[in-house]
Amino acid sequence: MLPSVEPAPGDGGEPADPGTKAPGGSSGDGRPAESTRVLFLPLGRHGSGGSPFLMPSPRRTRISRVVLGAILCLQAIMSLRLHNTAFEDEALYLYSGHMEIVHWLHGVSQQGNYASYFSGAPVFYPVLGALADAVGGLAAARHVSLLAMLGCTALLYAMSRRLFNERVALCAAALFSVTESAIFLGNFATYDAPALFLLALAAWIVVRTAARRRPVYLLAAPLAALAVATKYASLLFVPTIAVLAALAALPYLGRRALVRPVAFGAVVAGLLLGALHLAGRAYEQGIAFSTTDRASGNTPTSTLLHMSLLWGGVPFAVAVIGAVAYARRPRTEPDELIAEPGGTLRRAALGIVLAGTALLAPAEQIHLHTSVSLQKHIGFGLFFAAPIAGVGLVRLMGDHFRRVQLGIAVWAVALVLGMTQARDLYSGWTNSTQLVHDLAIDARPNAHYLVEAPEVPIYYLIGNPDAQPDQFTSTYNIGYADSREGKFLTGDAGYVAAIQDGYFRVVSYNYQTTPGVDEVLAAALEANPAYKLEAVIPSATDSVFQYVWVDTRSRAG
Repeated sequence: MLPSVEPAPGDGGEPADPGTKAPGGSSGDGRPAESTRVLFLPLGRHGSGGSPFLMPSPRRTRISRVVLGAILCLQAIMSLRLHNTAFEDEALYLYSGHMEIVHWLHGVSQQGNYASYFSGAPVFYPVLGALADAVGGLAAARHVSLLAMLGCTALLYAMSRRLFNERVALCAAALFSVTESAIFLGNFATYDAPALFLLALAAWIVVRTAARRRPVYLLAAPLAALAVATKYASLLFVPTIAVLAALAALPYLGRRALVRPVAFGAVVAGLLLGALHLAGRAYEQGIAFSTTDRASGNTPTSTLLHMSLLWGGVPFAVAVIGAVAYARRPRTEPDELIAEPGGTLRRAALGIVLAGTALLAPAEQIHLHTSVSLQKHIGFGLFFAAPIAGVGLVRLMGDHFRRVQLGIAVWAVALVLGMTQARDLYSGWTNSTQLVHDLAIDARPNAHYLVEAPEVPIYYLIGNPDAQPDQFTSTYNIGYADSREGKFLTGDAGYVAAIQDGYFRVVSYNYQTTPGVDEVLAAALEANPAYKLEAVIPSATDSVFQYVWVDTRSRAG
């Protein structure tokens, strides 16, 4: 390890004269010589020279970047090995993005008011995803997410390198890159990956500009606001960036750094409130429906805790180890090069903020008793916990890598868990190829289709004039007028009456999304000789089966 650089009292942070070094790399008094491989951050607290950000040798930097490249390659491979047809959220966002583009270009009315119930602004990610989809289909849209997640890992490395050093940065990147969220979101065409990338970029900026007296850290505010607009739940993590702006700057600016969270928060709030005022009532409804006034579920707290432990337990535990170890002692080795650590209170606060952010998403969803999107939201918190988890992994390996096998074992456990969990999640929904094929064959003008997740066939049959959104009904709700008595029926009675009348040409369900309704549908279909069970489609893990029934009378006609 290279020796640390400690400016002598009153020297203004200037490095020692290299000419004072004695042969063998020591100073004249026998102490280890001070390294001259430093980069002075401008306008720090030590006069004009500033507090040094320690730079390793060019050779070490090149090796570090090669290792980072290997980490990114492994992350990309693990994401790209996941295969399945579009999930309903992916299908909905991509289809809505196409409709937004058509609306802009040709003024065609949209199929619904997306802004009133989407969890992010429909004019941002859905449009970006649709543009990629138009070029290369679903794979291209998913590649947008892959690039975003790779960017998150690279920014995590750069941020951790500034907060600590390169060894910690590589450990942080290696640990985050194999989490379930990083792997899963890297091949999932939704808001999440781009929103997390914008948060990561904002966090990197406040750390990168920590030693500057001028308010250039406020360049991160528009990015944080854009992240919130991309996915409203991102607002939960903006306070972490605000506090990080102060904690990163404290060793360089002292108490003057404490104004940064206030200024940063004020700018972000102003941008968001201004945008919301311009956006209108529909966006207010969407934010309330999907985020601020989100409906509570009935998932037990014990189940949510178990899920959170499975998806984020290992990196969080390592982050706690890192937070405690860093607060007690900033360096793993006496001569370790590390960024300005500050006092014990600052180090403890940094560890608490970074590691504690991993608890925000589980706490919020436990409060709401819902598991919807938990596997994705956990990744947001783990990104911010990763730098201090990097410290924890370094401390587990010990000084001079005395226990390197322990660090490798922890990373290997995280790798196996991340790969397995991402694969199970990705194969958890039924492949829709057969369903879409059957719908395409049986599609007719003015026909009606009952599908558990209609967003998927609507997306895949976007160019089919006989498979338009208003021809689909979901198993979540129905309103149907009985042909015999003319009564308007909803719920189970509405589904039964529609099947008895042969209203639906195709009916599909899977006993998972709406199991109670599916049992009613199965009984009504079995009792109606006009309907034939066309296909039973298993998921990749055989844990879910999609049942497809077709009205043979309408097919013959």
